Amino acid sequence: MNLKVALVHDFLFQFGGAEKVVEQWLIMYPKADLYTAFYFPEKFEDSPAIKLAESEGRIKTSLIQKLFNIRNSKNQRLFGQFAKHLFWLYPLMMRLVTIKDYFCVLISSTDCAKQVRFKNCYKIIHYIHTPTRYLNGLVPPDNYNHLGLFQRFLLPIFAFLLKPLDLSAVNYLKKQKVITLANSEYIQFQVWDKYTTQSQVLYPPVDTVKFNTIERKRELIQDFYLSHGRISFHKRIDMAIQACLELEKKLVISGGFGLESDRITLQKQIDDFKIANPSKKVDIQILGRTTDAQLRELMTTCKAFLFPGKEDFGIAPIEFLAAGIPLIALAEGGALTYVIDNKNGVFFDKPEVESLKKSIIKFEELNTQGVFDTEYIRQSAQRFSTQAFRDNIKAITKL
Repeated sequence: MNLKVALVHDFLFQFGGAEKVVEQWLIMYPKADLYTAFYFPEKFEDSPAIKLAESEGRIKTSLIQKLFNIRNSKNQRLFGQFAKHLFWLYPLMMRLVTIKDYFCVLISSTDCAKQVRFKNCYKIIHYIHTPTRYLNGLVPPDNYNHLGLFQRFLLPIFAFLLKPLDLSAVNYLKKQKVITLANSEYIQFQVWDKYTTQSQVLYPPVDTVKFNTIERKRELIQDFYLSHGRISFHKRIDMAIQACLELEKKLVISGGFGLESDRITLQKQIDDFKIANPSKKVDIQILGRTTDAQLRELMTTCKAFLFPGKEDFGIAPIEFLAAGIPLIALAEGGALTYVIDNKNGVFFDKPEVESLKKSIIKFEELNTQGVFDTEYIRQSAQRFSTQAFRDNIKAITKL
């Protein structure tokens, strides 16, 4: 058996923080094969490592890719509209995948990647971004508000049927004597609580070097807040929008939407507020996906980064810290690892609009007093660097 490396990831549907972990592994192990439930090529034009793996035929997809002919652009868009409704299918398809004859297998999972089987694999490392959320009570009730009545009825039924499959996958991995990693102290606790599995913490990679060079001068900073990253409902951008609408603050939203329906919902929220409050100033901009140059301009000039959702970790917030930009974040989940209240950001206590509004007001008072030091904020992000991640992975894999 040669020293072949295999990577496993749930699905390559959008380019978020979990996918950046996979991207780093592909850079570290440029001949590795990548197994995943399905792959949307158009979503990864900004990742040379993933596109190279595609061109060399190293991305191995499950039967879902063939069943729905996802490589076809038109079918990608069609499948994307229904992807969230087919969540029950992904673990079933990944359970059919057998990975064999590899020296090292690196699994990146939030959902179905853990379902794969192994044959003649020497070392297996399971990097957990989160236990499967909808099966383990990790989805806030508000996140289901966008679902129809029929979907809400079906979800607990599917959860009841799929939970044993999820646990059996975890138990199978335990028998393989895998090395289990968690992406934060918060997830380390959840992995023990939900799976009774011990793990060690390894923070995800953040390209701090890239963002350290962003210029932050007081005279360049403008009067607006920025929200950036892969946009989906659980990010609670709706809460950031509502807070800024009510406070009459300018908010710029940058990032790609996994589902077009999410964009439509947010735009409707803004339009409805305008109609109901004609005397209020409304300045909310939804930019969609931005180029690196556009993002750097936004980061140079924004007042602060709004981070209203509860994340398992959160790559984008640390990128902003590396640029010297303070955060306004919910005091839950991964943010507890890197936000230092009143030093590199401000916490709000409850996932509610009123709580966020109070923190925005508090931030502006502290900011006026000159509390937030750019260099201190930059330094607070350095322990999450890409190099630190690579060094730790190499120490674990011995490759």
